[in-house]
Amino acid sequence: MAAGKPLTRFYLALAVIAVVGGALIARSAMKRQPPLTADTVAPLATGPRGVVLGSDSAPVELMEFSDFECPWCARYDVLQMPDIRQRIVSTGRLRIRFVHFPLSIHQKSPYAHLAAACANEQGRFWDMADTIFGNQDEWVESTNPAGVLEGYARRVGLDMDRYRSCVQERRTWGRVMADKQLGDSLGVSGTPTFYVNGRLWPDVPSADQVLHIVDSIAPQRGPAPARSR
Repeated sequence: MAAGKPLTRFYLALAVIAVVGGALIARSAMKRQPPLTADTVAPLATGPRGVVLGSDSAPVELMEFSDFECPWCARYDVLQMPDIRQRIVSTGRLRIRFVHFPLSIHQKSPYAHLAAACANEQGRFWDMADTIFGNQDEWVESTNPAGVLEGYARRVGLDMDRYRSCVQERRTWGRVMADKQLGDSLGVSGTPTFYVNGRLWPDVPSADQVLHIVDSIAPQRGPAPARSR
């Protein structure tokens, strides 16, 4: 019976080696994934395209095809979107639809789109997108954009284990590519590109222009102005 203990320890050691070895193999396999590009193939996700902010019953939808590495997209998000959300989306008259459209000329943008789509798994897309756009220079100039983006995920309060597995498995990349396919089918070639209720808008609308568009389509109803006596 005395020989039982050494054998037990031996088998336990084998089990530990198997578990550790399996983890190392899995990690190695993930590291061997080819670089992520705007053309990386993935099974396309089904369902509605884009990520929506605002009421489903809003009479006007502003759809934006956007690239996280596009400086004009970042400028729009930082300077115009806060005003649009506060003045119009919050009233229930406008719905925003962000559609992923990573451009092939941007090498680091796909990692940002994947990160934002993974944040969307946890219902935090808009927080992540704003952080990505607001710090565009930092992650674009970094030699490790994925590491910088992971820091943003932690900053916005994501479950990091879930986020990391999503990124490593590229779990939401099919949704990004489905968005891009929609843009390709519409002939989108640059970012940002806007559609208002399904119609291409010819330029980049400011917050005031968006309000004017919404007012022209769905005038705001309010109490009648007081009449002087």
